[in-house]
Amino acid sequence: MANLQLFLPKLAVVAVAVFAGTCGSPSGSNNAPSDLSPTAKSRLADYCTKRQSCAVDQNLTGITCPTSMCLASEMVEGPLLEYFDCQIAKQCSAFFNDDDCAASAGTPDAEQTQFVSRCTAKNTECGGDFSDLCAVAGAPILRKEWLHKFDACIGMACADIDGCLNAVQLVDCW
Repeated sequence: MANLQLFLPKLAVVAVAVFAGTCGSPSGSNNAPSDLSPTAKSRLADYCTKRQSCAVDQNLTGITCPTSMCLASEMVEGPLLEYFDCQIAKQCSAFFNDDDCAASAGTPDAEQTQFVSRCTAKNTECGGDFSDLCAVAGAPILRKEWLHKFDACIGMACADIDGCLNAVQLVDCW
């Protein structure tokens, strides 16, 4: 995730490579908040300050920060706050490898855990290349509406899964 840096490197890679979108409201999403809470906005500002500082320290260019509105449309705020706290505490040399923080943000519920199992089994059954998506879509930090969209895709015949996944428009806020 060297270029996108942040939030679930695998999610960002999947988001850019498979679900290209633009920042704003996710397609078909109408229950996401329009913005983060004041607490989350403050933590985002702290995170962005650290992100920019680490970008300078690591001699990285083109590093931007997501908008609070975009994050609100895609992420669950509680796990997102945990993610920010984890990242802010890092040294700059480790900042842009965020897999550990993304993986530890939030606790998966039964629906998310079951999805990951179903998705992984379907990937094996189909000889697919969407196994990274399984963990990402089942992550507590991602809004459930995305899990439901991905789950509908993996319920399809193997030949139809890739087309369905490509049609899901997960926004890349980063």
